[in-house]
Amino acid sequence: MKRNFFLLAFIFLGITSAEAQKTINYGLSLAANATNITGNGISNSYYLGFSGGGFARINLNDKWNFQPEILYNYENSKSDASFINFYNVDGNPNASNQIKLSYISVPLLFGYKVSKLLTINAGPQYSFLVYDNEDLLLTNKADAFKRNDFGIVAGPQIDLANVRFFASYVFGLANINKIDNRYSWYNRQILVGMNFNLF
Repeated sequence: MKRNFFLLAFIFLGITSAEAQKTINYGLSLAANATNITGNGISNSYYLGFSGGGFARINLNDKWNFQPEILYNYENSKSDASFINFYNVDGNPNASNQIKLSYISVPLLFGYKVSKLLTINAGPQYSFLVYDNEDLLLTNKADAFKRNDFGIVAGPQIDLANVRFFASYVFGLANINKIDNRYSWYNRQILVGMNFNLF
């Protein structure tokens, strides 16, 4: 899945960049995120984190643009008191309820300009887990979370010259529970932030 995702991205960039060389902007993106990992044994609440990285914005025509991004995505979550009931064999009874995860996320967003100020963005996002700070399982067990995640991103954006303010929702489609196949966990995330052109 990961190879196919990046292959399609590079093919699309190769096709469009020849015609859109003069309409590409590069910049930085910063956002606050609120993450909810849904599933058995995980707290069904949103917890604050942050996101930041870079983007390339390719204006395809007057209405459409394509915006690939590379982001560092830091997420907070918590397990709840029921975790050890669901995972009484592998679970660590002395575990902290704190969960801290960091992903490198690659959203591929297509934007449609509704008006001079409003753009609607949507597209797929692949994320790779690079940091996992939790002790949910016994010490001789593997990490509780899978490395790969995939989802859909969508939301509005307000365009103000070289600065844009956005809100987006990430709907995770991949089960990120690595413990076993009995229960599924999914990432849900709300982001509010801004991006701005550097050149």
